[in-house]
Amino acid sequence: MNTDELVRALRPDDLLDDAYHRRRGADLTRILTDPPSRRPSPVRARLLLGGAAAAVSAALAVPVLVSGATGPIVAGGPAGSGVASAPADRVAPVVTLDARSFLLAGADNAARADVKAGRYWYSRERSYEPQPSGEVLVSSTETWYDGETGRGRTTSGLDAEVVAGGATAKAKPTPRTRDFRIKLLTGVGGESLSQDDLWRLPRQAEDLRRWLEARRRGEPSVDFTFSMTRLVLSGPTTPATRAAMLRVLADQPGLRLERGVADPIGRPGAAVVSADGANRLIVDESGARLLAEEYTGPDREEERVGRGVRVGARTGEKTVYESSGWVEKIGERP
Repeated sequence: MNTDELVRALRPDDLLDDAYHRRRGADLTRILTDPPSRRPSPVRARLLLGGAAAAVSAALAVPVLVSGATGPIVAGGPAGSGVASAPADRVAPVVTLDARSFLLAGADNAARADVKAGRYWYSRERSYEPQPSGEVLVSSTETWYDGETGRGRTTSGLDAEVVAGGATAKAKPTPRTRDFRIKLLTGVGGESLSQDDLWRLPRQAEDLRRWLEARRRGEPSVDFTFSMTRLVLSGPTTPATRAAMLRVLADQPGLRLERGVADPIGRPGAAVVSADGANRLIVDESGARLLAEEYTGPDREEERVGRGVRVGARTGEKTVYESSGWVEKIGERP
């Protein structure tokens, strides 16, 4: 899991191993959780396609997965069937979605996400960190965090590997677990946001767009928007905020949609790619669940902007969001 930005000023090396500490700051938010346990939180969205996709005719087919279905949804089929079928005397055409339509449909799905109460936010993430030597360090980190008390646990170095020249070898050190009690903050545009602040992020696209623009501080819009999309979709935000973020991303110019792709651990999905090709988000076929992010642009150094720090990036960096959700106690997994 990637948690540098979140605890950059709070000595993250007290919590994480060295490889984990090197991970860039935007990924810190994975430890964050929703504050009180009585507050509902989003879990995996139901795989339903609505909104923008519904704007096409009810007789059209949209190739997405629904409740375990393995084929496209075709309107007009029998109720309760995994894949509805068109009348025998006609064939329903398949609608090919562009990136914007796909994201808007994903926003509608995100807004419909189930909610579940829980005390601790759990996340497990796998990071791929290119090294100057050409090797890639790979490991997973899982974290439990209760934002109300600040109590948490992180285990880093899980399933560690070193990839070099196409060969993969097991790596040391062995996993390390640390319990902590600390208030975790996320830096956005010079501001330090608590988990409560994240929960209260705007829930309408236009409101969120204005909030983001006020904090962009000269960073290229596409980089900032992709970074914030990753933060919002992987953090303890409301379903409405996640939907709003997807709608903001959908308005970025020149987006490209790649269907039939897989994330680094083999899960199928679709990729939304920035116009310059540097930023790539892989989501599931509902368009609402973030599976992975990849950066293929040029290396960039950290840069101080006002009171904040614009984190650096190395080409080839990847983060896989293996699992997340709300649980009642440390050690449980969703």
